Amino acid sequence: MPRFMLVLASRHPEQLDWGIHDCIDVTVHCDLPRQEGRQRQAMSKDAVNLVQMQEPTLQPEQQSKLKQLVNEENSRKQEESVQKHHQTFLASIRTSVTMFGERFRAFVTERDTVTATVVGLTLLAGGVYSAKNGRAAGARFIEAGLFKPSLVSETSRITVLEALQHRFQVSRRLLRRPQDVLEGVVLHPSLEAQVRNMAIATRNTQKNHGLYRNVLMYGPPGTGKTLVAKNLALNLGMDYAIMTGEDLALRGREGVTAMHELFDWANTSRRGFLLFMDDAEAFLRKPATEEMSNYYLRVAQNAFLNHTRQRSNKFMLVLASRDPKQLHRDIHDRIDVMFYFDPPGPEERERLLRMYLDKYVLMPATEGKQRLKLAQFDYGRKCEEIAELTNGMSAREIAQLAQSWQDTAYASEDGVLTEAMLDAHVEDFVEQHQKKMRWLKREDLSSWTSTP
Repeated sequence: MPRFMLVLASRHPEQLDWGIHDCIDVTVHCDLPRQEGRQRQAMSKDAVNLVQMQEPTLQPEQQSKLKQLVNEENSRKQEESVQKHHQTFLASIRTSVTMFGERFRAFVTERDTVTATVVGLTLLAGGVYSAKNGRAAGARFIEAGLFKPSLVSETSRITVLEALQHRFQVSRRLLRRPQDVLEGVVLHPSLEAQVRNMAIATRNTQKNHGLYRNVLMYGPPGTGKTLVAKNLALNLGMDYAIMTGEDLALRGREGVTAMHELFDWANTSRRGFLLFMDDAEAFLRKPATEEMSNYYLRVAQNAFLNHTRQRSNKFMLVLASRDPKQLHRDIHDRIDVMFYFDPPGPEERERLLRMYLDKYVLMPATEGKQRLKLAQFDYGRKCEEIAELTNGMSAREIAQLAQSWQDTAYASEDGVLTEAMLDAHVEDFVEQHQKKMRWLKREDLSSWTSTP
């Protein structure tokens, strides 16, 4: 089937071959009147030129007639030019439509050509789509391996850059044995039992590739919520990441992008991921609060709710809150288990004092590698006395008290920590704690020590 249009021009068509005449569909005869018109136009043009040459010798009336004649000639030329351009344009349109119709008819009648074209366009579209999404997925995977998200303040996950820069520390982390979920933590016996049961249930979920439960830990600050979450991840061999709700709330328009990057990063972990958010109420507040009037904060919150609308087999969400009543209603719907971390009682405070005295004073003194010695007195009785004096203190405050004992011994002349030094620091910390409590009552923050 020919795919071109043939146009022939001839002064003597009778001299053409008869085979050419068989191929001709349309014949157009250009008659003589057009040529005669052209001759008349040429003659009128010559007449105008002749009159213009004789213009200086003409009278004023004759000059005005001459100008009128010249204007008419110019108007006629302009009309002919426009008409000629219009005819040329219409002829080009007819030719283009005719050629397109012939080619489209030829294309449709050939089934193999149509099939090949459809298959080719489909493969092209699929290739473009795959390349675009594959490149984006590859970029996210590479970014997750090289960097940690900006929202994460602490993580156990090892990136490629860390492996190259700190090879010795990374090898130690990889060879580390699973850590006890309550190592370095002292809780009420009933809460300890609940935490251990949660660790066992999470381990079985991990082995059977089930869906992780979302956990809410609430209570006053410094009661061990963050440490329990980290120990839980290390006990199960999971990666963990710690972030704060306050950091998310201050992100502004970057909060949504950072939120998507965080969950994309969490979903790429092969060991399972524990995502811990401290001070969750700073970001996940109820919509009616004044802080939630910020548009970008609401959008980031909606992105978080969208990522956590269903339980996941990739990550486990653990939220920590001082006042869970301020959390969004949809957050409560996503929580499967809740634990209340209350301030340590007398027995828990005594256990904490013994643990931190051993960590910060006794062990450095017995190792002999540091400039620290401990005077002779009854350590057990002293821990019981201090436990009664430190009523209301959190585990963090007791740890800070034990660290102050170590600092005092290092600052002394002989490096010996005496019983009088311990008592002096206990009095100072008790006074500081009471002062903090008075400040909190003035600011109506007594909810830190409220009971569930």
